[in-house]
Amino acid sequence: MAAGVLVYAYVSDGDDGTAEQTGTPTAPGVTSIVGPAEPDEIPNISAVGTTVTNPGRAADAASVQQPSAAGSLTGKVICIDPVHAADADLGSEPTGPGSPDTKVKDPGGSSGTVSGAPEHVITLAISMQLRQQLEARGATVVMTREGESFSGGNRERAQVANQARADLFIRIHCDGSTNPSYRGVSTLYPALISGWTDDILPASRDAAAAVQASMVAATGAPDNGTVARSDITGFNWADVPAILVETGFLTNPEEDALLNSAGYQAQVATGIARGVLAFLQPA
Repeated sequence: MAAGVLVYAYVSDGDDGTAEQTGTPTAPGVTSIVGPAEPDEIPNISAVGTTVTNPGRAADAASVQQPSAAGSLTGKVICIDPVHAADADLGSEPTGPGSPDTKVKDPGGSSGTVSGAPEHVITLAISMQLRQQLEARGATVVMTREGESFSGGNRERAQVANQARADLFIRIHCDGSTNPSYRGVSTLYPALISGWTDDILPASRDAAAAVQASMVAATGAPDNGTVARSDITGFNWADVPAILVETGFLTNPEEDALLNSAGYQAQVATGIARGVLAFLQPA
């Protein structure tokens, strides 16, 4: 491995909201995509496995191409997944097709360290604003849920996107850490797993880069980069390009307050929508 290049595995904050085992799911051909990193810039990680690119570096807003509000997404189908739900499902599901490894479907998510607001309420609020902005640009938007409840796990969420033949599957999440000083946004995308994600990886990686840059420019939040993850069940079952947007840390008092603000939720939605437009309608 080249000097100055570090490879990391997240050990918490998976799509089930619980602590994760290090390592990879049972599948052949698992690889990692590496990039420059500094250990103290990356939240919730230990050294082995998943990789982070460009962590901790705020984007230069002037360098980020901002699509106009008039840009068209007519003919495009976007699936939005507000991660978690009020009705936790502690059952298990395979981490990917044919895998003997399983994860909890949904323990219910986290809550604001000061506000006490549950994650599933915030992810839905952001998702509904995002839906409005994407539909205003002509997109057809499919939601995995529009209310408090969801029946099934992350496999079923991915299948909603698959059945819609979505041009992009966007999962909206809030981050968390045992260190309350950690803050910022990141965008996750599938790591390369032969037979599971190899077909959707290139487009997913491009979508993550576009959304991350635009979201940082729209919100001014610290840039925690784009992250390749092999342990996200909702990625491993997806047959369409998929990303998961970490909109901020509910365990950070400042970001907890922001994420409970309708104005900031609109900023996050605007950043994601502009990134989607940049990905699907590049200049």
